[in-house]
Amino acid sequence: MPRLRHSIRARVIVLSLTFTALIALSVFLASVLTLYRSTTRATAQSTEYNLQVAANTLYQSVAEIDTLANWCTVDSTVRNFVFTSSPSKQLLDVYNLVLNKYSSQHTARYLRRLLVTDGATRIMQQGTAVAQSMALNADTLSLLPGFTGGQKENSWTMLATDPLILYGQKEIIPVIRTISSQTSGQTAEVYIAVSSDLITDTVQDYALMDGCELFWFMDGQVWLIQDDHLLPVENAGTTFAPRTDADRFELLDSRTRVFDYQGQIVLAYPVGSHDLYIAQTLPSTVILGQLPAMLMPLLWALAAILLLGVVLTMLLRHMISAPVQALQDQLTRIGQGDFSPNPSIEWDNEMGDIGRGINGLSRSVSSLMEKRLDDERQKKDLEYRMLQNQINPHFIYNTLNSIKWMATIQHAPGIAEMTMALSRLMKSVSKGNERLVPLQEEFALLNDYFTIQQYRYGGTITLEVTYIEDERFCRDCMIPRFTLQPLVENAIFHGIEPKGCAGSILLTIAHDPDAGNDILIRLTDDGVGMTAEQAAKALTEPGPEEAAAKYRHVGIWNVHRRLQYSFGEAYGLTIDSTPGQGTTVIIRLPGKPDRKGDI
Repeated sequence: MPRLRHSIRARVIVLSLTFTALIALSVFLASVLTLYRSTTRATAQSTEYNLQVAANTLYQSVAEIDTLANWCTVDSTVRNFVFTSSPSKQLLDVYNLVLNKYSSQHTARYLRRLLVTDGATRIMQQGTAVAQSMALNADTLSLLPGFTGGQKENSWTMLATDPLILYGQKEIIPVIRTISSQTSGQTAEVYIAVSSDLITDTVQDYALMDGCELFWFMDGQVWLIQDDHLLPVENAGTTFAPRTDADRFELLDSRTRVFDYQGQIVLAYPVGSHDLYIAQTLPSTVILGQLPAMLMPLLWALAAILLLGVVLTMLLRHMISAPVQALQDQLTRIGQGDFSPNPSIEWDNEMGDIGRGINGLSRSVSSLMEKRLDDERQKKDLEYRMLQNQINPHFIYNTLNSIKWMATIQHAPGIAEMTMALSRLMKSVSKGNERLVPLQEEFALLNDYFTIQQYRYGGTITLEVTYIEDERFCRDCMIPRFTLQPLVENAIFHGIEPKGCAGSILLTIAHDPDAGNDILIRLTDDGVGMTAEQAAKALTEPGPEEAAAKYRHVGIWNVHRRLQYSFGEAYGLTIDSTPGQGTTVIIRLPGKPDRKGDI
């Protein structure tokens, strides 16, 4: 007797119907028994997640403010201001330094005060409330909330009003640090007044359900967050009672605390620093009262699940088996080396997404193979060009050296000197890969260039270094390669040559006494000069119609921008010129810092 063969289709139908019935019955019973608990748990987890998002934002703000306060205690410029014997000399430096640091903070708009003081005469202040505040002195400092006797542990512990603010009053949270000098035993204070808007603005777009409230916990005290105000909650220690059944909510983070507050459940999530929490009440659930009304929909849902199970069973083979087979066939072709896409497997469903992915993979593999072949060809071309480029400069240097020796033999020292200057100049151009070089190396390049120009003009032009304040500038100061040569070329071609007689170029190097370690290089010629409009245009980007204009095409704009790209917008060129008298081009460069903290 032949063995009865059970097809996969029949097995799928029986198993699908059986599991559908069991699942429908289980869903019905579980829905009735766990609806209340699951709804409460889901609401608690959703609330906890929202609190986590808000707490993370608040943590970043609190951490940034703490970092700013700690920075003020260790920065050498700030410490020099409060502890040195000449604070007036340090005032401008510390003011600019703290202003830059303060302005770079994302939380700057919430810092009502940023105060560094020794408690007497040395007071430096930034913040949004400076213009609205009474003047600070030894007497008024003590009126600041938490300032007198304040320590680091007193930070983020109180919400108070700043009595020195004349208008625009807003409650603040003090953040305090002490600066100590180990040598002199002196102390100073860093005091930051953080506006309560830091908290209210963070939760401004918080998704708060109807009937729920938000709270701010700080150092055992509780405030109700309402609109843009923090309202104190009286007797918070007794009205907020910790719950012992927090496990039933299956919260996402073990640090989340659960309280009872006036018959409501409150979730409190830590900000992550200090004793700070953000909290919210959970909405009251009335699931049990709705169960009778929900019973009939559940019964209809049971019947619908059974019917859908039957339909699903009939459609499984048609919807899954054929597409899977087509995908398997395409993968087989790819495995055999045929990477051509198959549009027929790109259906408008999830299987089609897999098909589009397989076709995309095929195209990517084909593209990568073609790209690899093209890269190989380009690699060979590049290697050939590199070898060729190594030959060409070598040939030119040898030729120039031959010319130099022939000129020496034939007693033509001028030609020999020009040839050697050109050889060194070309070698610097072809082999110089460094973007910045020492100033002395740039002078050597300029000397080679000017040697050639002197012979060209028959010695009627001179280049003289009239003053170097410190020889270390030439060694320590860095400058972009080919900065001085274009400027000297402009001075010769557009300054001295048009006046039709001999001329000179003077070069001086000195530091700028008004800008710390900045170094100023002045190139002064006695040429025809130019107007203020021409000088201004020379330092602005030329348009297409100005590409060949005077003072533009040789590269003043190029040099100016390269200096700014290398060192920042504060550096570059300045032109001072008088028509008929000459032109001075001033190059501003950053000097080498002498000690930690120098700019």
